[in-house]
Amino acid sequence: MGSIALATLSLSILLFQISCKKEVNAQNTGSYVLPAATTSTLGGVIVGSGLSISPNGTLTANASTAQLNKLVYSKITFDSGGTYKGAEIWTANYDGTAQTKINVALPSGIVFSENPSPKLSPNGTKVFFTAGPASTYNPTMTTIESLYSCNIDGSGAVKIIEGTTISRIGDHMAY
Repeated sequence: MGSIALATLSLSILLFQISCKKEVNAQNTGSYVLPAATTSTLGGVIVGSGLSISPNGTLTANASTAQLNKLVYSKITFDSGGTYKGAEIWTANYDGTAQTKINVALPSGIVFSENPSPKLSPNGTKVFFTAGPASTYNPTMTTIESLYSCNIDGSGAVKIIEGTTISRIGDHMAY
């Protein structure tokens, strides 16, 4: 009786292992194409960027190992008398070398926000930042700041999200 139970258990484990078969299709294109998601299978889960879905539901993840080693940041500028002149957007390598100002060609009448909060796109070709109508700084003023993008060389600046009204009261902001 014990040998029948042991044989049944062994057969159950073998069937379970066969039903859990994993399949990977390697491709030389630098991308891994996951199977399409259905009602019974998810097709795969990926955390991170480089994910796209085709019209037929195929999930594709780009297997890029390239790292930009770049950062983007803003500098606040003042004239020799200490008067606020505006913000600038700069890039640099992670180690601080190759600091380069991005000369953004903003539309007429538009200036960077006091803190434009620049962000670099994952592929390093675009910069995102906040900007709005030119005005004189006043601690109690109300302004509208929008989200803009431009190419990494500063060309092609466009508004991508219409801004909201920001009211400043002293050192605080209310959205």
